[in-house]
Amino acid sequence: MFKLNKMTDYAVVCLGMLSRNPGSSMSARELSEATGLTLYTVQKLLKLLVVKSNLITAQRGACGGYILNKQSSKISVIEIIEALDGPISLTACVESSEDMCEASNICFLGGKWNKVNAIIRKSLNDISLDDLLNYDDTFPINNKKVTKLRAIN
Repeated sequence: MFKLNKMTDYAVVCLGMLSRNPGSSMSARELSEATGLTLYTVQKLLKLLVVKSNLITAQRGACGGYILNKQSSKISVIEIIEALDGPISLTACVESSEDMCEASNICFLGGKWNKVNAIIRKSLNDISLDDLLNYDDTFPINNKKVTKLRAIN
């Protein structure tokens, strides 16, 4: 099963909360209170996002906190996922996989998963944080309109 870890899901929630006030910072405590996530979880998540991505910046001082580095419409879902989970690789057969396939010398699929992996990566790259948050609108998938799900109240 291809499943995002909880921290990635929480990252979308925290980044979404930061996007509500563009250019303004929020402390970990404020984000914790606003999202309902524990302070420890928010602190851990923010530290990971600062270190592993260019999505947010930590500002020190009395008026410090965390601030988005770009608009939510410019943050792709794949950036969030890969900041916390690493590169998307559906199987060990995918070229970008960190693991080696144990059956690569006898497998008849050799590299066939690369196309599937590329399509998934492109799809996740084409969906922005703003798309996830803007649930009153719709976005097209294969020329069909799909109603956006409500991500944050």
